Amino acid sequence: MKRKKVLFLITKSNFGGAQRYVYDLATTLDTDKFEIVVALGGNGPLTTLLEHAGIRTIHIKSLVRDVSLKNELRFSLELWRIIRSERPQILHVNSSKAGAVGTLLGRLAFVPRVLFTAHGWAFNEDRPWWQKFIIKLIHAATVLFSHRTIAVSRAITYELDWPIVRKKFKVINPGRNIGVMYSRAEARHELAVLCPPLTAVSDTPWLVTIAELHPIKRLDVLINAFATLSARTDANLIIIGEGQAREKLVSLITSLSLGDRVFLTGSIIEAARFLNAADSFILPSKSESYGYVIIEAGIAGVPIIATAVGGIVDIVDDTTATLIPPDNAAALSDALSLILNNRDAALEKAARLKENLKNRTVSAMTNATTALYELPLK
Repeated sequence: MKRKKVLFLITKSNFGGAQRYVYDLATTLDTDKFEIVVALGGNGPLTTLLEHAGIRTIHIKSLVRDVSLKNELRFSLELWRIIRSERPQILHVNSSKAGAVGTLLGRLAFVPRVLFTAHGWAFNEDRPWWQKFIIKLIHAATVLFSHRTIAVSRAITYELDWPIVRKKFKVINPGRNIGVMYSRAEARHELAVLCPPLTAVSDTPWLVTIAELHPIKRLDVLINAFATLSARTDANLIIIGEGQAREKLVSLITSLSLGDRVFLTGSIIEAARFLNAADSFILPSKSESYGYVIIEAGIAGVPIIATAVGGIVDIVDDTTATLIPPDNAAALSDALSLILNNRDAALEKAARLKENLKNRTVSAMTNATTALYELPLK
């Protein structure tokens, strides 16, 4: 039987949630049935990991996140040539920019099946209302141009719940497999090697988050909440990640005199391996389309505090985590205090979540996606 060619398309080649999703699918699809190619912008970690796994990649020079007429025209022409050259039976596009252009060109090129995975909506970011409306229209068009749109969480479908696009959605929660994780002592030692100031606080409780340093993650709210708590505990806050908000966060930490209590480690590849170092995991996001890190903390058995937003509630509820409203430093500070002072109850919730996540695997996600690849078109 001739294999079907699957051409994945994604805007950036860093290793965030959308990139992990593409990597997991590309490396777990049945190679007896599918030939896999990934087209992407940049030369980041995703490119390296895919090539190491033996997946052919196509670098699109003009595929960059910044929007301009010149860039979009160049990208459209380059992608059109790739689609016509590769002639995939399945075009699976990911991320907003690649999605908008890719679904349209895929239809114009008569690709037999065009799928779009919605990992989040750009209209949830802090923008003027008119920009949000225009972006929402573009997202709606992307969904309509696809044969089917995979939503990584129920929240994705609620946020773009227009009758004309509703029938296109299929919710498939991503799974997560983590390799060998460090023990608590090993994780703390290795993190201290990567961030030497942690050596001085290795015997204290660690409150940990893994997040892009981006305003939507509301790490400033977390730091302010920790500042309220810091005088009453010897716990320390460790923030793993990198991003555009670093300078502002450093300034906030300095202004609150927390330079010896709050640590920015920078980006760490496969940071999930270090989660046993944590006494609690916190995700204070204003918006979260899914939340891979919540699954990672759940697999590690670490007590979780998270905002009850977006796809987070597809993973946890009040019986498996401590849920709080977004943008509420007082509620977050209270939750931090409660989880530090009621360790047994927090660990019971964590154990319940770990059990719940046993079936949320990459293979389950891949099987559900393969079924869409093979489903006859209506």
